[in-house]
Amino acid sequence: MRLLFINRFFHPDQSATAQMLTDLAEGLAVSGTAVTVLTGRLGYLGGETAVPSEEQYKGVTVRRVWSTRFGRQSALGRLFDYLSFYLSSVWAAVQTRDVDCVVVLSDPPILSVQAVLLGRLKGWKTVCWLQDVFPEIAVRADTLREGLRARLLRWAANWSLRSSDRVIVVGRCMERCLLAFGLQRDRLVLIPNWADGDHLTPVAPEDNWFRKQHGLEGQIVVMYSGNLGVVHETEALIPLIHYLRGIREVCFLFVGEGQGKTRLQNWASQEKLESVRFLRYQNKEHLRYSLSAGDIHLVTLRSKMEGLSVPSKVYGIMAVGRPVVFIGPDGSEVASLVRESGCGEVFSPQESEKAALAILHLVQDYRRRENLGSAGRRYFESFLDKRCAIQRFQTVFQDMMAET
Repeated sequence: MRLLFINRFFHPDQSATAQMLTDLAEGLAVSGTAVTVLTGRLGYLGGETAVPSEEQYKGVTVRRVWSTRFGRQSALGRLFDYLSFYLSSVWAAVQTRDVDCVVVLSDPPILSVQAVLLGRLKGWKTVCWLQDVFPEIAVRADTLREGLRARLLRWAANWSLRSSDRVIVVGRCMERCLLAFGLQRDRLVLIPNWADGDHLTPVAPEDNWFRKQHGLEGQIVVMYSGNLGVVHETEALIPLIHYLRGIREVCFLFVGEGQGKTRLQNWASQEKLESVRFLRYQNKEHLRYSLSAGDIHLVTLRSKMEGLSVPSKVYGIMAVGRPVVFIGPDGSEVASLVRESGCGEVFSPQESEKAALAILHLVQDYRRRENLGSAGRRYFESFLDKRCAIQRFQTVFQDMMAET
Protein backbone atom coordinates (compact mmCIF):
# COMPACT_ATOMS: atom_id res chain seq x y z
CA MET A 1 0.00 0.00 0.00
CA ARG A 2 1.32 3.43 -0.99
CA LEU A 3 -0.02 6.50 0.79
CA LEU A 4 0.40 10.21 0.10
CA PHE A 5 -0.39 12.58 3.00
CA ILE A 6 -0.86 16.33 2.52
CA ASN A 7 -0.83 18.83 5.39
CA ARG A 8 0.86 22.18 5.97
CA PHE A 9 2.74 20.96 9.05
CA PHE A 10 4.87 17.92 9.86
CA HIS A 11 7.89 17.09 12.01
CA PRO A 12 9.73 19.01 13.46
CA ASP A 13 6.77 21.37 13.91
CA GLN A 14 5.05 21.14 17.31
CA SER A 15 1.46 21.92 16.24
CA ALA A 16 -1.23 19.33 16.99
CA THR A 17 -1.76 18.28 13.36
CA ALA A 18 2.00 17.99 12.82
CA GLN A 19 2.40 15.70 15.81
CA MET A 20 -0.58 13.53 14.85
CA LEU A 21 0.54 13.17 11.24
CA THR A 22 4.14 12.46 12.28
CA ASP A 23 3.04 9.73 14.69
CA LEU A 24 0.81 8.10 12.08
CA ALA A 25 3.32 8.32 9.23
CA GLU A 26 6.07 6.80 11.40
CA GLY A 27 3.80 3.99 12.58
CA LEU A 28 2.59 3.11 9.10
CA ALA A 29 6.13 3.18 7.70
CA VAL A 30 7.30 0.74 10.39
CA SER A 31 4.53 -1.67 9.34
CA GLY A 32 5.81 -1.67 5.75
CA THR A 33 3.53 0.93 4.18
CA ALA A 34 5.17 3.27 1.66
CA VAL A 35 4.46 6.75 3.04
CA THR A 36 5.09 10.11 1.39
CA VAL A 37 4.23 13.41 3.08
CA LEU A 38 3.78 16.70 1.23
CA THR A 39 4.08 19.52 3.72
CA GLY A 40 5.15 23.14 4.05
CA ARG A 41 8.41 24.76 5.07
CA LEU A 42 6.84 27.07 7.62
CA GLY A 43 6.18 26.42 11.29
CA TYR A 44 2.74 26.84 12.89
CA LEU A 45 4.00 29.85 14.85
CA GLY A 46 5.61 31.39 11.77
CA GLY A 47 9.09 31.40 10.34
CA GLU A 48 10.65 29.01 7.88
CA THR A 49 12.01 25.89 9.53
CA ALA A 50 15.64 24.93 8.89
CA VAL A 51 14.90 21.58 7.27
CA PRO A 52 15.71 20.16 3.83
CA SER A 53 13.15 20.41 1.05
CA GLU A 54 13.26 16.63 0.69
CA GLU A 55 14.41 13.96 3.13
CA GLN A 56 13.84 10.49 4.51
CA TYR A 57 12.54 10.68 8.06
CA LYS A 58 12.14 7.37 9.91
CA GLY A 59 11.15 5.59 6.72
CA VAL A 60 8.87 8.40 5.52
CA THR A 61 9.58 10.36 2.34
CA VAL A 62 9.07 14.03 3.22
CA ARG A 63 8.76 16.73 0.54
CA ARG A 64 8.40 20.31 1.67
CA VAL A 65 6.84 22.71 -0.79
CA TRP A 66 7.17 26.47 -1.02
CA SER A 67 4.49 28.85 0.19
CA THR A 68 4.33 32.49 1.20
CA ARG A 69 5.17 33.20 4.84
CA PHE A 70 3.00 36.07 5.98
CA GLY A 71 2.04 34.14 9.10
CA ARG A 72 -1.04 34.30 11.30
CA GLN A 73 -1.03 38.02 12.09
CA SER A 74 -3.52 39.03 9.39
CA ALA A 75 -6.40 37.35 7.58
CA LEU A 76 -5.09 38.46 4.17
CA GLY A 77 -1.62 37.12 4.88
CA ARG A 78 -3.07 33.82 6.07
CA LEU A 79 -5.14 33.61 2.86
CA PHE A 80 -2.03 34.06 0.71
CA ASP A 81 -0.24 31.38 2.75
CA TYR A 82 -3.16 29.00 2.17
CA LEU A 83 -3.46 29.68 -1.55
CA SER A 84 0.25 29.35 -2.22
CA PHE A 85 0.35 26.05 -0.34
CA TYR A 86 -2.66 24.77 -2.31
CA LEU A 87 -0.90 25.53 -5.60
CA SER A 88 2.52 24.22 -4.59
CA SER A 89 1.19 21.04 -3.04
CA VAL A 90 -1.13 20.17 -5.93
CA TRP A 91 1.75 20.65 -8.38
CA ALA A 92 3.98 18.41 -6.28
CA ALA A 93 1.20 15.82 -5.90
CA VAL A 94 0.55 15.65 -9.64
CA GLN A 95 4.22 14.79 -10.14
CA THR A 96 4.21 12.11 -7.43
CA ARG A 97 4.11 8.55 -8.72
CA ASP A 98 3.32 5.19 -7.17
CA VAL A 99 0.42 6.29 -4.97
CA ASP A 100 -2.69 4.26 -4.14
CA CYS A 101 -4.41 6.70 -1.80
CA VAL A 102 -4.15 10.39 -0.94
CA VAL A 103 -4.96 11.44 2.63
CA VAL A 104 -5.48 15.10 3.52
CA LEU A 105 -5.94 16.79 6.87
CA SER A 106 -7.81 20.06 7.38
CA ASP A 107 -4.91 22.53 7.32
CA PRO A 108 -5.27 24.51 5.18
CA PRO A 109 -9.07 24.42 5.17
CA ILE A 110 -10.99 22.53 2.48
CA LEU A 111 -7.93 20.57 1.43
CA SER A 112 -10.53 17.88 0.80
CA VAL A 113 -11.42 19.56 -2.52
CA GLN A 114 -7.83 19.13 -3.67
CA ALA A 115 -7.87 15.48 -2.57
CA VAL A 116 -10.98 14.63 -4.59
CA LEU A 117 -9.69 16.39 -7.71
CA LEU A 118 -6.33 14.61 -7.41
CA GLY A 119 -8.09 11.31 -6.88
CA ARG A 120 -10.15 11.72 -10.03
CA LEU A 121 -7.16 12.90 -12.07
CA LYS A 122 -4.76 10.20 -10.91
CA GLY A 123 -7.14 7.34 -10.09
CA TRP A 124 -6.29 7.42 -6.36
CA LYS A 125 -8.52 6.60 -3.43
CA THR A 126 -9.22 9.67 -1.29
CA VAL A 127 -9.43 10.02 2.49
CA CYS A 128 -10.22 13.22 4.38
CA TRP A 129 -8.98 13.20 7.97
CA LEU A 130 -10.88 16.02 9.66
CA GLN A 131 -9.49 17.78 12.70
CA ASP A 132 -11.87 20.73 12.22
CA VAL A 133 -15.08 21.25 10.26
CA PHE A 134 -14.67 24.21 7.89
CA PRO A 135 -16.25 26.64 7.07
CA GLU A 136 -18.65 26.13 10.01
CA ILE A 137 -15.89 26.68 12.53
CA ALA A 138 -14.95 30.02 10.94
CA VAL A 139 -18.58 31.16 10.76
CA ARG A 140 -19.21 30.36 14.42
CA ALA A 141 -15.93 31.99 15.43
CA ASP A 142 -17.06 35.16 13.60
CA THR A 143 -13.99 35.11 11.37
CA LEU A 144 -16.16 34.41 8.30
CA ARG A 145 -19.47 36.15 7.71
CA GLU A 146 -22.54 34.31 6.52
CA GLY A 147 -23.06 35.22 2.89
CA LEU A 148 -22.13 34.17 -0.62
CA ARG A 149 -18.53 33.30 0.25
CA ALA A 150 -19.57 31.14 3.20
CA ARG A 151 -22.21 29.38 1.09
CA LEU A 152 -19.71 28.64 -1.68
CA LEU A 153 -17.15 27.30 0.78
CA ARG A 154 -19.82 25.19 2.49
CA TRP A 155 -20.91 23.75 -0.85
CA ALA A 156 -17.31 22.94 -1.82
CA ALA A 157 -16.58 21.32 1.54
CA ASN A 158 -19.75 19.21 1.53
CA TRP A 159 -19.25 18.16 -2.09
CA SER A 160 -15.67 17.06 -1.47
CA LEU A 161 -16.54 15.13 1.69
CA ARG A 162 -19.45 13.36 -0.01
CA SER A 163 -17.12 12.51 -2.92
CA SER A 164 -14.35 11.06 -0.73
CA ASP A 165 -13.93 7.33 -0.23
CA ARG A 166 -13.62 7.80 3.53
CA VAL A 167 -13.99 10.70 5.97
CA ILE A 168 -12.20 10.15 9.27
CA VAL A 169 -13.57 12.11 12.22
CA VAL A 170 -11.96 12.51 15.63
CA GLY A 171 -15.06 12.54 17.84
CA ARG A 172 -18.60 11.24 18.14
CA CYS A 173 -19.83 14.82 18.27
CA MET A 174 -18.14 15.49 14.92
CA GLU A 175 -19.69 12.35 13.48
CA ARG A 176 -23.16 13.55 14.53
CA CYS A 177 -22.43 16.98 13.06
CA LEU A 178 -21.46 15.60 9.64
CA LEU A 179 -24.43 13.24 9.57
CA ALA A 180 -26.64 16.27 10.17
CA PHE A 181 -24.94 17.94 7.19
CA GLY A 182 -26.01 15.00 5.01
CA LEU A 183 -22.89 12.84 4.77
CA GLN A 184 -23.38 9.11 4.29
CA ARG A 185 -22.83 7.05 7.43
CA ASP A 186 -20.95 4.30 5.56
CA ARG A 187 -18.20 6.75 4.57
CA LEU A 188 -17.64 8.11 8.06
CA VAL A 189 -15.03 6.45 10.28
CA LEU A 190 -14.44 7.45 13.89
CA ILE A 191 -10.79 7.35 14.97
CA PRO A 192 -10.08 9.48 18.05
CA ASN A 193 -6.84 11.39 18.33
CA TRP A 194 -4.22 9.98 20.64
CA ALA A 195 -0.94 10.44 22.48
CA ASP A 196 2.23 8.36 22.66
CA GLY A 197 1.88 6.35 25.85
CA ASP A 198 5.50 5.20 25.71
CA HIS A 199 6.79 8.77 25.66
CA LEU A 200 4.13 10.41 27.82
CA THR A 201 4.18 8.71 31.21
CA PRO A 202 3.52 10.18 34.68
CA VAL A 203 6.42 11.94 36.42
CA ALA A 204 6.28 12.38 40.19
CA PRO A 205 6.64 16.00 41.43
CA GLU A 206 9.88 15.27 43.28
CA ASP A 207 11.44 13.88 40.07
CA ASN A 208 10.23 16.64 37.76
CA TRP A 209 12.93 19.11 36.72
CA PHE A 210 10.26 21.28 35.02
CA ARG A 211 8.63 22.07 38.36
CA LYS A 212 11.99 22.93 39.88
CA GLN A 213 13.14 25.03 36.93
CA HIS A 214 9.99 27.17 36.98
CA GLY A 215 9.69 27.54 40.74
CA LEU A 216 6.58 25.40 41.11
CA GLU A 217 7.70 23.31 44.07
CA GLY A 218 5.32 23.39 47.01
CA GLN A 219 2.44 24.67 44.86
CA ILE A 220 -0.68 23.06 43.42
CA VAL A 221 -0.44 23.81 39.71
CA VAL A 222 -3.68 24.25 37.76
CA MET A 223 -2.43 24.03 34.17
CA TYR A 224 -3.78 24.87 30.74
CA SER A 225 -1.44 23.37 28.14
CA GLY A 226 -1.71 24.01 24.41
CA ASN A 227 -3.42 26.44 22.10
CA LEU A 228 -6.01 28.81 23.57
CA GLY A 229 -7.62 29.94 20.35
CA VAL A 230 -10.97 30.87 18.84
CA VAL A 231 -12.55 27.46 19.49
CA HIS A 232 -11.59 27.39 23.17
CA GLU A 233 -13.58 28.87 26.04
CA THR A 234 -11.53 31.73 27.51
CA GLU A 235 -14.07 33.99 29.19
CA ALA A 236 -15.22 31.30 31.65
CA LEU A 237 -11.67 31.07 32.99
CA ILE A 238 -11.66 34.65 34.28
CA PRO A 239 -14.31 34.22 37.01
CA LEU A 240 -12.85 30.79 37.82
CA ILE A 241 -9.39 32.25 38.46
CA HIS A 242 -10.91 35.21 40.30
CA TYR A 243 -12.79 32.88 42.64
CA LEU A 244 -9.57 31.04 43.58
CA ARG A 245 -7.25 34.04 43.67
CA GLY A 246 -7.01 34.00 47.47
CA ILE A 247 -5.82 30.37 47.72
CA ARG A 248 -2.12 30.92 48.31
CA GLU A 249 -0.88 27.46 47.34
CA VAL A 250 -2.65 27.51 43.95
CA CYS A 251 -0.77 28.60 40.82
CA PHE A 252 -2.44 28.89 37.40
CA LEU A 253 0.03 28.10 34.62
CA PHE A 254 -0.81 28.59 30.92
CA VAL A 255 1.62 26.87 28.56
CA GLY A 256 1.13 27.65 24.87
CA GLU A 257 -0.13 30.41 22.62
CA GLY A 258 -3.33 31.77 21.08
CA GLN A 259 -5.46 34.89 21.22
CA GLY A 260 -7.07 33.67 24.44
CA LYS A 261 -3.67 33.72 26.09
CA THR A 262 -3.25 37.39 25.18
CA ARG A 263 -6.68 38.13 26.67
CA LEU A 264 -5.77 36.40 29.94
CA GLN A 265 -2.33 38.01 30.09
CA ASN A 266 -3.85 41.48 29.83
CA TRP A 267 -6.49 40.68 32.46
CA ALA A 268 -4.00 39.11 34.89
CA SER A 269 -1.69 42.11 34.48
CA GLN A 270 -4.51 44.56 35.20
CA GLU A 271 -5.55 42.55 38.27
CA LYS A 272 -1.90 42.17 39.38
CA LEU A 273 -2.32 38.42 39.81
CA GLU A 274 1.08 36.94 40.61
CA SER A 275 -0.47 33.47 40.86
CA VAL A 276 -1.22 33.42 37.11
CA ARG A 277 1.80 32.62 34.94
CA PHE A 278 2.44 32.08 31.24
CA LEU A 279 5.00 30.06 29.30
CA ARG A 280 5.55 29.41 25.61
CA TYR A 281 5.01 26.06 23.89
CA GLN A 282 7.36 23.36 25.15
CA ASN A 283 9.40 21.09 22.89
CA LYS A 284 7.94 17.64 22.33
CA GLU A 285 10.78 15.97 24.24
CA HIS A 286 9.89 18.08 27.30
CA LEU A 287 6.14 17.45 27.11
CA ARG A 288 6.17 14.55 29.56
CA TYR A 289 7.61 16.83 32.22
CA SER A 290 5.57 19.93 31.46
CA LEU A 291 2.25 18.04 31.45
CA SER A 292 3.19 16.14 34.60
CA ALA A 293 3.95 19.47 36.30
CA GLY A 294 0.22 20.18 36.34
CA ASP A 295 -1.59 18.76 39.37
CA ILE A 296 -4.95 19.59 37.77
CA HIS A 297 -5.52 20.32 34.07
CA LEU A 298 -8.05 22.63 32.44
CA VAL A 299 -9.49 21.83 29.01
CA THR A 300 -12.03 24.17 27.41
CA LEU A 301 -14.26 24.40 24.35
CA ARG A 302 -16.81 27.04 23.37
CA SER A 303 -20.37 25.71 23.37
CA LYS A 304 -20.99 26.65 19.74
CA MET A 305 -17.92 24.65 18.66
CA GLU A 306 -19.42 21.31 19.67
CA GLY A 307 -18.95 18.86 16.81
CA LEU A 308 -16.59 21.15 14.91
CA SER A 309 -13.37 20.59 16.88
CA VAL A 310 -12.05 18.23 19.58
CA PRO A 311 -9.26 19.57 21.85
CA SER A 312 -6.48 16.99 21.43
CA LYS A 313 -4.67 18.18 24.56
CA VAL A 314 -6.87 15.88 26.67
CA TYR A 315 -5.09 12.74 25.41
CA GLY A 316 -1.67 13.84 26.65
CA ILE A 317 -3.16 14.80 30.01
CA MET A 318 -4.72 11.36 30.39
CA ALA A 319 -1.42 9.76 29.34
CA VAL A 320 0.51 11.43 32.18
CA GLY A 321 -2.20 10.52 34.67
CA ARG A 322 -3.49 13.93 35.69
CA PRO A 323 -7.12 14.88 36.47
CA VAL A 324 -9.12 16.92 33.97
CA VAL A 325 -11.58 19.73 34.62
CA PHE A 326 -13.40 20.27 31.33
CA ILE A 327 -15.36 23.45 30.70
CA GLY A 328 -17.44 23.12 27.57
CA PRO A 329 -20.52 21.61 25.93
CA ASP A 330 -21.97 18.49 27.50
CA GLY A 331 -22.24 16.66 24.17
CA SER A 332 -18.61 17.11 23.12
CA GLU A 333 -16.14 14.26 22.78
CA VAL A 334 -14.05 15.51 25.69
CA ALA A 335 -17.05 15.56 28.02
CA SER A 336 -17.83 11.97 27.03
CA LEU A 337 -14.21 10.88 27.55
CA VAL A 338 -13.96 12.48 30.97
CA ARG A 339 -17.15 10.76 32.13
CA GLU A 340 -16.41 7.37 30.59
CA SER A 341 -12.87 7.23 31.93
CA GLY A 342 -13.66 8.78 35.31
CA CYS A 343 -10.64 11.08 34.95
CA GLY A 344 -12.25 14.35 36.05
CA GLU A 345 -15.31 16.56 36.00
CA VAL A 346 -17.37 18.39 33.38
CA PHE A 347 -18.91 21.87 33.61
CA SER A 348 -20.69 24.17 31.19
CA PRO A 349 -19.13 27.57 30.41
CA GLN A 350 -21.82 29.12 32.63
CA GLU A 351 -20.64 27.10 35.64
CA SER A 352 -17.33 28.81 36.40
CA GLU A 353 -18.03 28.96 40.14
CA LYS A 354 -18.92 25.27 40.30
CA ALA A 355 -15.74 24.45 38.38
CA ALA A 356 -13.73 26.59 40.80
CA LEU A 357 -15.25 24.74 43.77
CA ALA A 358 -14.40 21.40 42.15
CA ILE A 359 -10.80 22.55 41.69
CA LEU A 360 -10.68 23.70 45.31
CA HIS A 361 -11.84 20.26 46.47
CA LEU A 362 -9.16 18.64 44.32
CA VAL A 363 -6.53 21.00 45.72
CA GLN A 364 -7.48 19.79 49.19
CA ASP A 365 -7.72 16.08 48.31
CA TYR A 366 -4.47 14.54 47.06
CA ARG A 367 -5.94 11.02 47.08
CA ARG A 368 -8.79 12.01 44.77
CA ARG A 369 -6.37 13.69 42.36
CA GLU A 370 -4.36 10.47 42.25
CA ASN A 371 -7.45 8.31 41.70
CA LEU A 372 -8.78 10.47 38.87
CA GLY A 373 -5.39 10.60 37.17
CA SER A 374 -4.88 6.84 37.44
CA ALA A 375 -8.34 6.21 35.99
CA GLY A 376 -7.49 8.41 33.02
CA ARG A 377 -4.20 6.60 32.40
CA ARG A 378 -5.90 3.18 32.50
CA TYR A 379 -8.55 4.28 30.01
CA PHE A 380 -5.88 5.85 27.82
CA GLU A 381 -3.81 2.66 27.69
CA SER A 382 -6.85 0.63 26.62
CA PHE A 383 -8.34 2.93 23.98
CA LEU A 384 -6.32 6.07 23.21
CA ASP A 385 -2.67 5.08 22.91
CA LYS A 386 -0.88 5.69 19.62
CA ARG A 387 -0.68 1.97 18.81
CA CYS A 388 -4.50 1.69 19.01
CA ALA A 389 -4.96 4.53 16.51
CA ILE A 390 -2.39 3.21 14.05
CA GLN A 391 -4.11 -0.19 14.03
CA ARG A 392 -7.45 1.50 13.32
CA PHE A 393 -5.96 3.47 10.42
CA GLN A 394 -4.35 0.34 8.97
CA THR A 395 -7.71 -1.43 9.06
CA VAL A 396 -9.44 1.50 7.32
CA PHE A 397 -6.84 1.65 4.54
CA GLN A 398 -6.81 -2.12 4.02
CA ASP A 399 -10.61 -2.37 3.87
CA MET A 400 -10.84 0.57 1.48
CA MET A 401 -8.15 -0.76 -0.86
CA ALA A 402 -9.90 -4.14 -0.94
CA GLU A 403 -13.00 -2.51 -2.41
CA THR A 404 -13.38 -2.66 -6.17
